[in-house]
Amino acid sequence: MRRFVSLGIAICSLLFLLLFFNRLESAREAMAEAELAPGFFLTCGEETVYPWSFGSETYFFLPSYFDWRQTELEVSGGELYVEEQRAESGIVAGRFEKEMPYFYRFVSGGEMSGNLLFLQSGNLGTVFIETESGSMAHVDTDKENRESGKILVKDQEGNTLYQGALDSIKGRGNATWQAEKKSYGIKLFYPADLFGMGEGENWILLGNTFDCSKIRNKLSLDMAKAFGLKGTPDCEWVDLYLNGQYHGNYLLCEKIEIGDERVGITDLEGETKQLNQDLKQSETVTSGNRKGLAAEKNPEDLTGGYIIERDLYSYDSVSSFVTDNGDPFSLKAPQYATIEQVDYIADYVQQIEDGILSGDEAVFAYMDLESSVLRYLLEEVVLNTDFGITSMFFYKERQDPLLYAGPVWDYDRSMGANGFMYSDILLALEIQDYKEQSSLSWYPYLYENPVFYREMVEQYQKTVKPYVMYLMEEKIDSYREEVYPSARLDSIRWPAQGFDVGYYQEFEHNLEFIKFFLGRRLSFLDRQWLGTDQAYGPQGDGQWHEVTFEGREQTETFRILDGECVTDTPDELLEEGQWWMNRWNRIVYSSQLPVYEDVVYRAVSD
Repeated sequence: MRRFVSLGIAICSLLFLLLFFNRLESAREAMAEAELAPGFFLTCGEETVYPWSFGSETYFFLPSYFDWRQTELEVSGGELYVEEQRAESGIVAGRFEKEMPYFYRFVSGGEMSGNLLFLQSGNLGTVFIETESGSMAHVDTDKENRESGKILVKDQEGNTLYQGALDSIKGRGNATWQAEKKSYGIKLFYPADLFGMGEGENWILLGNTFDCSKIRNKLSLDMAKAFGLKGTPDCEWVDLYLNGQYHGNYLLCEKIEIGDERVGITDLEGETKQLNQDLKQSETVTSGNRKGLAAEKNPEDLTGGYIIERDLYSYDSVSSFVTDNGDPFSLKAPQYATIEQVDYIADYVQQIEDGILSGDEAVFAYMDLESSVLRYLLEEVVLNTDFGITSMFFYKERQDPLLYAGPVWDYDRSMGANGFMYSDILLALEIQDYKEQSSLSWYPYLYENPVFYREMVEQYQKTVKPYVMYLMEEKIDSYREEVYPSARLDSIRWPAQGFDVGYYQEFEHNLEFIKFFLGRRLSFLDRQWLGTDQAYGPQGDGQWHEVTFEGREQTETFRILDGECVTDTPDELLEEGQWWMNRWNRIVYSSQLPVYEDVVYRAVSD
């Protein structure tokens, strides 16, 4: 049965990837039609906001704190007519009403026209970045390209939190880097406390490109903090403007790195730099499956601190190693580690791996039991399909005998996202089959370890389950209220993205699905670990929806109660080699998907 489920998951995931990249090309073609409307813009205090055009619609996306009384419309290089009345530079823009379409014409040699709309975000802070070139073309061309500039950060009320020079902005991500809406890493010239998250120079701007709900990453990070997992990055939603152009809803996060407000362990790389010249220029030394740098000197104590990442896709970094069982790790701190430092942490991890694979209960003298269990429970509850594959961090402090699990990171492929709607599998056991043995080999063995298992069940009952129930009953609704105004603007700015990552046309229905999914997970894990059978999650609102199946020659429509799943399909309408696909988002039919709105499935084939 496990092999059958895993095969089904693999097929669905393959279909999703094929569809995603086909849609990505279509999205790129569509986005190529979107352009900066020339010749007019808004000035609001220190900020300049340019309009964005898509087809016949031109939008001004306004930050949460926007105030018409401090805003003027500027016109240059042509003539602007709104409702056939000429608009002059310096006019108080408050004469326009938000959400109302105005017919406009802009004449400059040629003429462009359409509807002009003013839409405002709400509840969130804003980040303005201006690059030196005035463009993101260089940064977006290659993930390693950097550009300096200026940055302004304001809270939702318009109070300035930080303003100054930006050391750099660069791209980040793997699959997300191929999308039009990209994620970025930024470095400030001076450490700053943004939104009360603690001082730091390095910050991450996550685009949440593959999550139209916008909450999966924040929900998971907040959950980790509630569980007590140390080093978990703080995060806050923001609206991002790049060179005056609204770029969408982003999650501003602390970067995983050593620091008093980040991962509070010894800065071994800093100590090494003090003893040597530029480590980046040092010779690379390879010894078997280990790689590090040749340096003249090392600190006397090499027992910490280390941050390592299990990452199948990009582990071959400056400093890295592979365990005897084939698990690849890269060193995030020290990033430029000497070969002696790599040898130390690699030997330490190998000792732990040997203990795990042998079932030795004494392994927890070297591997922290509590953080290992809580991090596993987080991954299991949200069913993170990247579990054990990438973004799996561990850290070790100096003179501390324990290797700790965390910080946690990267949950846009969780809670049923990306076509992975199965809610009744165990990651610790079955993800190995799904990923063809490519995930971290430790967890099937840890799961069978009596010490780990007892702690897992206890923490599930005491810590994890109550918080997940709180999420379903209250917290997700508060997320909805906070992020919806910004998410709405984001869906307009990036009209193609939602088709890749959402099951429903309505924003709130995608959040209802997350509640549904978490409820199914709790029910499944209760049966597995507690031997009980209980239903959790939303029960529907009592409305009926129409689910239509369109075959080549015949159509059949069912009435489905809100929140219920379609378990029987009219497969007699299918021809050989066909299957059912959602006409709106082109996602393959699944009996795991609840109905919250009318939907049409169409018979398709290769």
